[in-house]
Amino acid sequence: MGRPRFVAKALVLALAIAAAASCGDDGPTGLSPDQFELILVSGNGQTGLAGTVLSEPLVVQIRRIDPGAPQDIEDRAVSWDVDTLIALPTRGLTVRTDESGVAATRIALRDSASDLVVRATVRNLAPVTFTLTALPGPAVSSITPSTADPGDTVEVRVSNLPAGMQADVLFDGVEGEVVSRVDGSPAVLNTVVPAPAGVCGGTTQAVRVRVRVGGFTSGAQTLNVSVPADPFEVGQVLVIEGTVDVQCALLPADGGTAKYLLVALSAEFEQEGSFQVTLGSNSVTFAAADVAPRARPRSFHDRLRAFERQLAAAGLAPAQPSPGPQRVAGPELGSRRNFYVLNNVEVELIDATADDFDRVTATLRYVGVNSLLYIDEAAPANGLTQQDIDRLGEIYDKQLLAVDLDFFGEPTDMDENGRVVVLLSPTVNGLTEPDAEGVIVGFFLGLDLIERQPDVLAVTRFSNEAELFYGLVPDPTGEFSDPRSKERVIELLPGVMVHETQHMISWRYKVTDRGQQGEPETLWLSEGMAHMAEELGGDAAYDAGDIDLANDLYASNFGRLLAYLEEPSAYSLTVTEGSGTLEERGAAWVFLRWIADQYGDFIFRDLTQTPENGVANVAAQTGESFFRLFADWAVALWAEDQDIPGLADRYQIPKWLMRDILLVNPPGGGDPVYALQPLQETFATFRSDSISEFVAGSSPYYIELDADGDPQDLQLWLNAAIDVGLAILRYE
Repeated sequence: MGRPRFVAKALVLALAIAAAASCGDDGPTGLSPDQFELILVSGNGQTGLAGTVLSEPLVVQIRRIDPGAPQDIEDRAVSWDVDTLIALPTRGLTVRTDESGVAATRIALRDSASDLVVRATVRNLAPVTFTLTALPGPAVSSITPSTADPGDTVEVRVSNLPAGMQADVLFDGVEGEVVSRVDGSPAVLNTVVPAPAGVCGGTTQAVRVRVRVGGFTSGAQTLNVSVPADPFEVGQVLVIEGTVDVQCALLPADGGTAKYLLVALSAEFEQEGSFQVTLGSNSVTFAAADVAPRARPRSFHDRLRAFERQLAAAGLAPAQPSPGPQRVAGPELGSRRNFYVLNNVEVELIDATADDFDRVTATLRYVGVNSLLYIDEAAPANGLTQQDIDRLGEIYDKQLLAVDLDFFGEPTDMDENGRVVVLLSPTVNGLTEPDAEGVIVGFFLGLDLIERQPDVLAVTRFSNEAELFYGLVPDPTGEFSDPRSKERVIELLPGVMVHETQHMISWRYKVTDRGQQGEPETLWLSEGMAHMAEELGGDAAYDAGDIDLANDLYASNFGRLLAYLEEPSAYSLTVTEGSGTLEERGAAWVFLRWIADQYGDFIFRDLTQTPENGVANVAAQTGESFFRLFADWAVALWAEDQDIPGLADRYQIPKWLMRDILLVNPPGGGDPVYALQPLQETFATFRSDSISEFVAGSSPYYIELDADGDPQDLQLWLNAAIDVGLAILRYE
């Protein structure tokens, strides 16, 4: 990504810039063309592949011709005129200018290949025109021959591949070496076939071959790859899925010098429960464990997400889907508004009554281009100054909301004001019991995106009918809960704001747009995507030069991941119940980071805006088996940043130097080590001893196997009564 890797600091959360569509309410006359002009700043002439998002935003600016012109250039409507069958602006069909008169949007190309023109217009001013090109996506048209051995060179013909455009050929996700290329129609990529090695007995595997160009990955053609019982080479990975016929692997000792990583994979995806893995006597055996699932105390966020599933299933009339926010004249700074704010973390929300909500009055303290920030009048004294409020509002309005819009999509616009409402209230402080281990910083409530229908469901009378984020306030003396300093609140809020806004956007696509067929995203993927919004918010802060904010936004994810890596077999990647522990959230975040490293960050728009949920959603958007993704990700967690000859890039997480960041002190003392420390075994002990461990569904269990001078090869068998698999990497 071209930025320095994260440098360890303290741990917290995230923010973004905004844009929204509008009716162009720029006064009765607008701006005079004698005094102002609209200019093109950047983004013209871009070319992208159909189905992707253009790499650079389109940027325009209102410029003063007459320095004495009295009109303000901030908050002016800029409309994007584009054929929406070919492309869509990510930030809405109309955006508002900032204090410098600048407006920007990215362009999401639909599936049609075409030249397109985007016109940016401001009332009374001459428009500016962007000329863009959407190219057809490359496709693998044929592979010759249709059967190959590992190491053979095959001819991969690719249609719609522009001359000179970088392309990778993937074999079940593993990149093959392109040894020569002839551009043309089609292009010919002569590519060396990579393949698993060490399978017991000769066999043939059907390998899916795709081409990857930037953030675009084509559909697949099949190549039959012969997999003989040849020795593993250093850097090779073998993945065995327990539900297929391949049930064993031969691990050569190579004169007693070989070393392997063995990852036993519990592949009971989106299933609660505990499973038993037995290692030793030349085998890995999985079975369902006769133990109760790990107890999950219900948290506040459990109740919110469960309530939202109940709302989605209730058949209520949601806010009507809209093509983009419709700007109306907004409220004035200093105006007051009443809100319902949840005050009870224990109530089953579907049964909530007036006793479970505070009716608060709040004052509008910040009016942004894309957001409104209200402060509850009951907030304690010595809280946020107007300077603090402006800073917080600008971070959200001008940096982080744009991240959510670009990478996930637009929220609904139920109140038709084109803005997200932020309400900071001491009622939120009161949701955290004194002396509690954690703190409820803020939340989004799907109820607010449901029209009031008390005759159908009583609790809907408490809907605020707005896109609304609730957050806490400084409470220096602890009037409402534990004391919360101004500095700590300012540090905590941004990450939660960008996180919860992602949930708000997801609600639009998964529930509102789908009506009675809608269902919120599955827990693990929902939280993983929201934590990814924090990381992307950190990228925006980094690019804006705010390194402290960037590190704050990055750091919480690393804290969760550190906890996960210390015991990955105890936590499910694809958890569906509860709110997700810190460890489970860390796993989901780094899994999605790895997915984005394969498919580009804009895959998150596809995951957000499609009707599929959970494991099925990831499989559909990547076109890959979820098991294979899970297995390769598990290897990458350990292989990351290790200098292993021949190891494919797929087994890395290139954005982050995780082995420099995620360090723990070893039990026996000494220098800090990487948090993921596998069980240490030799060939001899693995033959003679057995170890049984309980593991969570969809979790990896790591073992390092060292031949340790033993010249005898190790034949490994996989026995399973449940969905499982193995991933084996030879690293020496």
